[in-house]
Amino acid sequence: MSSAHTHSGTTLPTNTRNEKPRASLSISIEKNLASLGFFTPSTKRIKGAKKKTVLFAKENDGKKVQLQAVILPSAEYGLPITADQDKYLALQKIITDVHQREGAISNPIGFSSAELLRILGLRVRTGKNYDDIVDWGKRMTLTGICAEGVVYFAGKKTWATDTFHVFERFVSHGNEMPDGRAADRNYVWLSDWQLENINSNYLLPIDFDTYRRLKNHIAKALVPLLQIWLYASRERGSFEKRYDDLCQILNIRRYPQPSKIKEKLEPSLDELTLHGYLSNWEIRETSDKMGYKITLYHGAKFLREQRDRTVQKPFQPLSSTSQESPHRQIDHDTDREVLAEMLRRGIGEKTARELLSNLAVGQQVMDQLEWGDYQIHKAPNGKFYNPSGIYIRLIRENITPPDIFESSRKRKLREEAHAAYVKEQEQKAALEIAYWAYKDQMIDKYIQKNYSKEFYASCVRTKLQELIAQDRKLKEKYSEATLSNLAEKRFRQDITTRIPLMTFQEFCEQQPQRNDSGQQLLPGFVASHSSPRT
Repeated sequence: MSSAHTHSGTTLPTNTRNEKPRASLSISIEKNLASLGFFTPSTKRIKGAKKKTVLFAKENDGKKVQLQAVILPSAEYGLPITADQDKYLALQKIITDVHQREGAISNPIGFSSAELLRILGLRVRTGKNYDDIVDWGKRMTLTGICAEGVVYFAGKKTWATDTFHVFERFVSHGNEMPDGRAADRNYVWLSDWQLENINSNYLLPIDFDTYRRLKNHIAKALVPLLQIWLYASRERGSFEKRYDDLCQILNIRRYPQPSKIKEKLEPSLDELTLHGYLSNWEIRETSDKMGYKITLYHGAKFLREQRDRTVQKPFQPLSSTSQESPHRQIDHDTDREVLAEMLRRGIGEKTARELLSNLAVGQQVMDQLEWGDYQIHKAPNGKFYNPSGIYIRLIRENITPPDIFESSRKRKLREEAHAAYVKEQEQKAALEIAYWAYKDQMIDKYIQKNYSKEFYASCVRTKLQELIAQDRKLKEKYSEATLSNLAEKRFRQDITTRIPLMTFQEFCEQQPQRNDSGQQLLPGFVASHSSPRT
């Protein structure tokens, strides 16, 4: 058996009715938890497990150091699983809305069970769903994370070694709050490190709409990890992970046979490909011949999201860089343009320069200025006595405009993405036409070599008789010329089973890229067969 298993990418159906695409439900999640493999892909509760250990390798002063994060489950509630990740991401939708509306998150965070269930698309009249939310809150509170240098505090810019919790406290509806009153809804107290990182915008974007459509548990568990892995490998266009390491992160059984590995991972990787997270994936033997690795190729969805939104540099526990948050890369030309826009809006030059010198990585100041313009324009006269203060607060606190607001930068990215999509579709259509022409040419060559004109005509007549014998109503529906043409097409299709033809995928891999001037990919094929006959 071959040591490599390759899977061709699957594309999503395109919108053919000129329908306006629905805006995606975007949320932001804290980066550390996304990288630790906190949630285990499973449909059943995992009880009896003493711990789940995830190892990380990091270079320190040229030496490779092995660090680890240990997930310590509750004896009663077990390890967090896929259903817990679903609810956690739904909670992040609530937190994202509060963060965008108020600019900061503070404890406690209140939400109703019905609100969470509606975000998840679950029934709000089913009692078990409400019980599941209470169990989830307890599990998230009681599960510990013992981390050795793999949890990053964005505000303090330090890596911590300590034992943490995701929720410090959870009070369900009707139970007693710290002040003695009965809770009017569910309340969650996030841990200090989560609050600090959320308010420092140490976040990953997740398209929650697409996530909810995923069916396979491994696929769901991989979504946050892919945001980190694919971003880190964006220059290469692919990411490799040793199969053993992947099994450890996901806490799934490791198989020694490549066929079994493929059987277990294929449904989830295919689903991620279908939804555009990946364009392709492979299972190959490692260079040391001691195991296998999974290669993941960046999909159209990831590339599109990189164009459409700003993503800060993700948490990289395997990085060999300094344990400091990276400094902003300064573009002086851009800074001068932004400075001029800040001054035009009434911000003093000294304040403006101070704000620019303390921007977060990837902070989009023009988006924030334009969001301030929009708020001031829509406000009643006299509401803002100090408009410049609005702009200063937006920049200083790095408040991200809501997803529904389209800044000039986002509009430009959207238009560029649309133009790139149209060009991609044109190139795909050109390849399909070229492929049809290639098949026609190969069929013609075969006919010229093996058939005389008389024998060819006789074969077409025989095919016509077969078609009529199969459906006698054909003679009533179509003219003789149409039937003859149909018989010839069917006969040519039969010939394709006798000659060695490349598949469409193989054909595409052999073609050079279509240039910007629109020159044909295969001048020889397209010129000699301007329209396909099969």
